[in-house]
Amino acid sequence: MFSEPAHRALGYRAPRRWVPAIAGGAVFVLVVVWFSLAMTSSPPAPLLSLVRSPRRKGAGDAAVLSPSPGVQEAVALRGIGTIAASGSQTPTPIASLTKVMTALVILRDHPFPRYGHGPEITVTPAEVATYQQEQAAGYSVVPVSAGEQLSELQALEGALVPSGDNIARVLARWDAGSTQAFVAKMNALARRLGLSHTHYAGPSGVKPTTVSTATDQLHLAEVAMANPIFRSIVSLPQVTLPVAGVQYNVNADLGADGIDGIKTGWVPQGGGCFVFAAKTVVGGTSASIIGAVLDDQGPSPLPDALAAAKRVVVATERDLTTVRFKTGATVATLRAPYSAPVDVVTTSPVSLVTWRGAPVHLRLRASRSLAPAIRAGRDVGRLEIGAGRAERRVRLRTAAALSGPSFFWRLLHP
Repeated sequence: MFSEPAHRALGYRAPRRWVPAIAGGAVFVLVVVWFSLAMTSSPPAPLLSLVRSPRRKGAGDAAVLSPSPGVQEAVALRGIGTIAASGSQTPTPIASLTKVMTALVILRDHPFPRYGHGPEITVTPAEVATYQQEQAAGYSVVPVSAGEQLSELQALEGALVPSGDNIARVLARWDAGSTQAFVAKMNALARRLGLSHTHYAGPSGVKPTTVSTATDQLHLAEVAMANPIFRSIVSLPQVTLPVAGVQYNVNADLGADGIDGIKTGWVPQGGGCFVFAAKTVVGGTSASIIGAVLDDQGPSPLPDALAAAKRVVVATERDLTTVRFKTGATVATLRAPYSAPVDVVTTSPVSLVTWRGAPVHLRLRASRSLAPAIRAGRDVGRLEIGAGRAERRVRLRTAAALSGPSFFWRLLHP
């Protein structure tokens, strides 16, 4: 046996008894830190994901219009967007479609009091003389007499229902003091509405230098039909005026194929014109078709334009469809790495009318903070269904409970 000095002489070191203690303490500290982190750290929040593509198209091909040669056509779903447009879409005379803008300027400048008919407008002797001249020339006019008083509502009815050219000029004089000043207002509103291919030369449409396109008139019709006063007037089959008596709507399509407005027109240079609206129901959901037919130079221009409108309505109805989700429809899943996925379902029925081939967008909006554990039936966000300018929303809930992270999952994922 070597003595202790001999051990030292040979370079031998006795084991240090404090090393295992330090190593064990370090391991203990690491375990404590790991456990603390595992038990106190926030697990990742659950994520919502769609069970179908966020972008899709309505079943079938996009709608296609087939107008007669030289005719412009356009059709839209009110409040959603343009379905189709055909023809050259170059400015063409629009005749009495002009009175749509005339009415909009009047209604903007002189809003109706609630349940009222607006102020009285007195017909001047000069306006009676103009009426007589235009009647002799074969214009579309409504009988008037000097001193006759028309309420604002009656004057609008006279301009829009029997399409009185002279009544449109009465309204222009009453609103702006002169036809020229009123036409400036018409063109200013056209620019504000983005009608870049539209120009007005008068309030009635008899001048062929008043021009527009089917797509511009389509947009204007949507704006006009959003006004309840305008919408109610153009749906009337007839009106009764103080001097003229009963006057009938020149819109011969009114009431056919759901058509409930809005305005016809004809001048030799621009042929037959018709901007129309039609109510329809698609899969139990109401919708409104807006359309325009311009520059129909057929053998019977205005009847041909009216017939074309009915064909467009019928064809469009065949192209309409709905995006629909019933209550309890599974539209998304809620996922977390510590739990099995959970179905997310709609809380109420939701539907949106669109057309075949139209882009449809589905978007999820999760609630701001989703807890790691979520009970069954808990609101977790909403689904947004978009097509064109329209959007529908529905709240979403969990179909089952999402389990929170287990003790062992936390230990493994500090």
